[in-house]
Amino acid sequence: MRKDEVNITTRLINFLLDTFAFTLIAIITILILKRYLPSFQYYNKTNNRILAFVLYFIYYFVFELTLSSTPGKLVTGTKVIANSSQSRPSVLKILIRTCCRFIPLEGLSIFFTENKNVLHDIISGTSVINKP
Repeated sequence: MRKDEVNITTRLINFLLDTFAFTLIAIITILILKRYLPSFQYYNKTNNRILAFVLYFIYYFVFELTLSSTPGKLVTGTKVIANSSQSRPSVLKILIRTCCRFIPLEGLSIFFTENKNVLHDIISGTSVINKP
């Protein structure tokens, strides 16, 4: 584990803050769609699942691509870096990182890895560190 890598507690706080922020964005989006799209007027499990999938992908991809952080990471003063360059990850690394978040039970991998990283860090070759 690198000296500036964040611990499990900070990662958990990031996750909880991001879950809260994502939920707010999803609720606002659903309220807007219900108002303007007839297919969202009534509960539809398929629409909701597709929307959640798309919003979740956009949330992590856009924030980490543009800011190297999500709202949760901004609050805790952390950011994502590429392990190879120790700087902002490439678009491909962020794309891989975001896609890996859809692996079932992926978040639990933090308890089974030596450096306490999750699969989306390991597979994409990225780390979450404290901002200097």
